Amino acid sequence: MTPKTAVAAPADAPAAAHAEAQRRRILDAAQKCFITRGFHAGSIGDIAAEAEISQGLMYRYFANKRALILALIERQLRHDQASISEMPVASDLIDGLLECYQQWARGEVLPIHGNAIASVALYAEINAEAHRDPMLAEVLRTHDKQTSAAIHAWLRQRDVNLGRGVDEERIASRTLLLRLLVEGLAMRAVRDPDLPPDRVRALLADAIGRVMAD
Repeated sequence: MTPKTAVAAPADAPAAAHAEAQRRRILDAAQKCFITRGFHAGSIGDIAAEAEISQGLMYRYFANKRALILALIERQLRHDQASISEMPVASDLIDGLLECYQQWARGEVLPIHGNAIASVALYAEINAEAHRDPMLAEVLRTHDKQTSAAIHAWLRQRDVNLGRGVDEERIASRTLLLRLLVEGLAMRAVRDPDLPPDRVRALLADAIGRVMAD
């Protein structure tokens, strides 16, 4: 009988962990630079300096700024889908969106987890760039479809759990309403940052009630 051989951890595991940490560091630096300087004004040199690495090392991970912005979008997609599966109850969602509005109005960057629009400035930069870059536009459309599908699935499961009949067309409309609500709220925070919190909360309560079909 042949003795069992112990399975060792892959020798390159520490290297892979280090590479992932470096990618994360670079993406965090890129996000900060794009928010403060804009997509075109934020240079590779600025991003490398913010990440405290050489430009040569940065090019080992990302070939150019387009690669960085695509990676930022993909990272956000992963976070969005994870957060949708853990969406709060309606009252907490209302309070959460109100807090988002207030942070956006102050020009703050939201924690990336659970927030489809971490920064209104970066959100606007990416969408503007998509009008000039067909590849980026296609990635954004794919991201949008996947996020909407995740919200649709979450609302559908919620209806099933509540013993409701499933109306796919109505769920699709509720999904679109939530997307319009969040994206519109972000833009409104920039254009009208001084709305009374009670007024915003009352409007959110009405809209979220429709999304949840409560």
